[in-house]
Parts: sequence; C-alpha cells; structure tokens
Amino acid sequence: NGIATFVRDCVGSGTPGVNIGAEWLRNAYHDMATVDVDAGTGGLDASIVFESDRPENPGHAFSETLNSLGGSQSTRTSVADLFALGAILAVGVCSNGTIRIPMRPGRVDASGPGPSGVPQPHEDLASHIASFKRQGFNTQEMIALVACGHSIGGVHGVDFPEIVPNVSNSNPSDEHTVTFDTTTGVFDNNVASQFVANMPQNPLAFGENLTTRSDFRIFNADGGEMIANMAASHDFFRATCSTLLERMLNTVPNGVVLGDIIQPILVKPRNLVVEIGTNGSMTISGELRIADTILPKPDSPVLIHLVPRSGEPCDTAQHCPGVTASKSTFVSRCLYPNCGPEWGYYSFSTLIPIEEGVSSFTVEILDSTTGESVMYDNGGHGFPFSDTLQPQVPRSFVTVSNSSLTLNLTVAVVLNDERFTNVSLIVPEPLRIDAPIKTYVSVITPMLPSGTLAGTNYTFYTGVYRGPGFSEHPYDVVATGPGISVANKFNPWFLLSVR
Repeated sequence: NGIATFVRDCVGSGTPGVNIGAEWLRNAYHDMATVDVDAGTGGLDASIVFESDRPENPGHAFSETLNSLGGSQSTRTSVADLFALGAILAVGVCSNGTIRIPMRPGRVDASGPGPSGVPQPHEDLASHIASFKRQGFNTQEMIALVACGHSIGGVHGVDFPEIVPNVSNSNPSDEHTVTFDTTTGVFDNNVASQFVANMPQNPLAFGENLTTRSDFRIFNADGGEMIANMAASHDFFRATCSTLLERMLNTVPNGVVLGDIIQPILVKPRNLVVEIGTNGSMTISGELRIADTILPKPDSPVLIHLVPRSGEPCDTAQHCPGVTASKSTFVSRCLYPNCGPEWGYYSFSTLIPIEEGVSSFTVEILDSTTGESVMYDNGGHGFPFSDTLQPQVPRSFVTVSNSSLTLNLTVAVVLNDERFTNVSLIVPEPLRIDAPIKTYVSVITPMLPSGTLAGTNYTFYTGVYRGPGFSEHPYDVVATGPGISVANKFNPWFLLSVR
C-alpha cells in the first residue's frame, strides 16, 4: 500500500508532464528489453540501475523509480521484484483495476550492467522486429506490447527535443510532454483507436520528424491488423496487454526460477511479542491483519487460542485460553478496484502461566448472529509463536547519532539454556549505502548471559550491535547447540524504544 500511493491516481506527480505509472512501466520494459531469450541472458534483473547513462535510456524515470521502490529492498526482496511489482501496480491503478497481473517473486538482481539493445525511435522497422524477436515477441506481439506500453505517458521534450520541441514558458519544471493519446492517465485502448482514426496525438506516430515515427512503423508492421483489433475492442486490448505484460515481467535469465503467484494471506500475524516480567509473569501480545472477505460482519468477534509450549491440542491442554482481540479503527485497502480485500487490524495481549508458555496459536472468527465460527490454523500447522527465543522489547533499546546506530538487545532463552552453546544477534548490513543495489553482509554479534529469572527456566542474554546510522534492516537472533538450532528472524526495529 505504501508503494502504491505513489501512483494513486495513475499520474501521481505534481510535475507537469510526469506520469509516475508510465515511468514504472517504462522502467520495467527497459530493464527487460536487453534480454536474449535464446541465449538465456538478461531479462528483468534490475540491471537498468547500471544503464541509465546510456543514450537508449534518457530521462529521470529510472532514477525516480529506483528512489520510489528501492527503499523496500532487503535480504528477502530483490530490486528486480520491486520493479516488477511497481509495473503491476501501475497498470492496476491506471486501468482502474480492469487489468490484474499476477505477481511471482524470485527475480535475482544483476551485479552490473547488461548489454545495450533497448529499441529507439530513430531505428528502422527491421531493427525493431529483430529487437523484439530477441526479447521473445513476434511481430504482432511487438505491435501489441508497444500499444500497451504507450497507453499511458508520452514523449518528454526535455529528453527527446528532436521529437518534441521544447517551447519556452515560465515553468522551469515543465517536461514539455506530448502524450501518446488524449487519456494519458488511463490505461485504455485510445492509443490504438486514435491511431486508427488518424488523430495526430501520438508524437511517435504523427510527429513532424519522420525518422522518429517508430509507432507508425510498428503499428503498420502487419498491415494494421493487430492495432485495428486493439482499437475495436476494449476487452481484447485489456486481455492482450495483461498476457503480454505478464510475459514481459516474468522474463528472467536462465537459472532463475520464479515462485508461485503471491496470494493475500487472509489472516496474517505480525509484531508478536513475548515479554518475561521480573516477577515471573509472561505477557503474550501481537497484532493480526484480517481480510474483510472472511468476516461475517464488520464487528465479528475475533478470538486468539494460544497453544501451550508442550504443543498439546487446545481441547486437552490444561491452559489454552481464548483471548479476544480488539479491532483498531485503522483499515488499509488497495487504491483501485478489484485489487484485493480491505484489511482490518486487531491487537491482543494477555498474561499466561510461564510454566506453560506458548508454541503457536489459532484464530477463531465468530458470527455473533448465528453463533457459528470458523477456525483459521495456518493450514493445520497453527501460527508459529515460540517462546523459546524472544527479543525482550521492554529491556531493549536503540540509540542513534549522526553517523552510527546502536542496538542494545536483550533476549530470553527458555527451557534449559545449557542446551545452547552460542546465542547470536545477526544484523544484515549493506556494504555500501549509496549502491543502487545493496549487497548485505551479516554482522554477527555474540550475546552473553546477563542473568536468570528465579523460579523459571529463562536466562537472559544481552548483545550490543554498533553499525552505520543507515542500517535498520530487520535483525535475527539465533541460538545453537549440539543437535539443536533455534532462530527468531526478521525482527523489526520500530518496536524498540529510541534513547
């Protein structure tokens, strides 16, 4: 949702002539366009971040896309995946949800630039056909993909003065853009229908410079059949664009295997915390994100059933309480139709006997009218919530200075800590903060015993990580011993107080 807000109205920019949705789509195509499908090299691999100084990649669309999306890179999310997601969101927003391209993760970031080869407006038709063939598209697919890509946006005179002359005016930020059609903020088939109707809007089809009329040459490459079909039917246009853009985004180098289509998790826990009190108490707290599509009513009660450390089923365990979760007034939703459900947020907190602890939980959603309920148990496995190794948020804190960041972390290890010979705090740290694609190195900090809690099996360990002030990648805590390894991974910094 945070990323999607950049293109909330497709254009998403206050700068005259700048269309953020078009920039994100152009970025993805230019990244993919140097692929050689026969050789199995290139594709959507974020190599564009190393190639923006080439004549075939003019303009600031690529740096702006990286600035918008690159901040979400992590050891789990590649820049290439973010570029694909950006294009998917752009098309979704700009089509008002009529085009939904599925997202598959797993793209691998390039370590440097790839070969040149993005098609340019001054090239002849034979060159364009050869370029798209190298990318895996035949002539009619080339026509359709260009029409899809030029449904939004336009030609910026500041980047292509030979196509769109820069006309002096009083606005220094004006990009002097001439759009491809008259509905530049809407992903529709007007780019095709207006071409067929000979409306002289598209500067790459009807511009004064005959050499750069690349759209005119491409749209007529099959005698005008494909562009006429796209002009005649909105449904055909949308279906064709959906298929071809998905292929484009899923074009990756040999050896890269994309994962399954990402589906929304209808019940998703987050910010789970186990707090061990000095008096031997154990407080369990956390949040749930729940899709409105599975709620019988907006005010349907939500119960959390904690499974004890032993793993005994709730119906036989001595203590397996149902904790009522409180619904927040905050909701989140997609910014366009047909994108997904609206999300409600629920929080819970409860004291439980420390001798029983917790290993997982299930979520029960009740219908207050019928009395019926549905249990969500993470596919029969329960939602994991082990109390074996847990950061102690109230005992931990962060200090920040101009050039450094310090994480003072305390964790609790439960159940015979003598099983563990090593407890470590691991923080992924970028080798270079100014690198367009970050390479992370794991900084491992040993954690040492700092005390026990009388009457319990808990031992506290403390470690101090000191790093550059820009590193707040989620951290891991790992405990190992002979034949045993326990990890608590991807913990956010924002739960910790700053001193």
